[in-house]
Amino acid sequence: MSKKIAQLSLSKFADLYADKLVGPDFFIADEKQLLSLSEYPYRSDGYIIGICTRGTAQVEANLQVYEAKPDAMLLATPFHILRIYNSSDDFLCRFIVFSKAFLTENNVNSHFLESFSYFKSASLPVIYPSHEDAKMLLDIYLLMQQKLAREDHPYRMEISRSMLTTMLYEVESIYEKQHVIIKGKQTRKQELNVLFQDLVFHHYKEHRTVQYYADSLYVSPKHLTETIKEVTGRTAGEWIDDAVVLEAKVLLRNHDISIARVAEQINFPDQSSFGKYFKKHTGMSPSDYRMVTAH
Repeated sequence: MSKKIAQLSLSKFADLYADKLVGPDFFIADEKQLLSLSEYPYRSDGYIIGICTRGTAQVEANLQVYEAKPDAMLLATPFHILRIYNSSDDFLCRFIVFSKAFLTENNVNSHFLESFSYFKSASLPVIYPSHEDAKMLLDIYLLMQQKLAREDHPYRMEISRSMLTTMLYEVESIYEKQHVIIKGKQTRKQELNVLFQDLVFHHYKEHRTVQYYADSLYVSPKHLTETIKEVTGRTAGEWIDDAVVLEAKVLLRNHDISIARVAEQINFPDQSSFGKYFKKHTGMSPSDYRMVTAH
């Protein structure tokens, strides 16, 4: 099995990890090692709620690095580019993966998921709930697994959807508590960094200059660069370039897309200028990168 997955479709994820599928858009995985996902960045087209139950690892989400440890929660959306690495031999997680369609199938509100603060693009993808809160969520997981095991039950799908909704509200409560703690500790400089990162996330395909982001945040490019460097250890320009390169890598690993199309999708004027940019930042041409990461 290849470990170089660029776009991790729900069906691919299910092939790797699913214990019980409830239709094509929802599954629960028992404690599993996520090592198959560790080597390269990938993006899932499903929503993931994961809880680390044992061991440690580094989780990189949209270039920010978090520590996974027991009770840590991963809250990932199709907007996140993820990488899991440096995992200990005993690193285990339980997780639920579902599509927007699964949850909103019988729900009049198609934007139901957007009402949860942790599924917004600027949200924190890894949080650290109390042991009691993590245990309560794991209890819901286990109950869901028991319900899913009744394969001949006529309302298995409806019960699964209802329990998933319950879990989403429980996670929202935990996330809000965590968010208040984190926000309360932020300095002005850290706040500027959060705003900058969110802007980069939304606009890196169209805008690659520090000037654009400084203007949007009503600060000078010099102040922005110095602040971001102080808070993160990297300059604003480096963060912008990293976001562009990361997107390029994810797209390049989809061999159905031509290199010219990749260049177009990240708003480069032509394939040549994209190739020069990519080589400057990675040390290899787009076609060489594609060969190195080929299945």
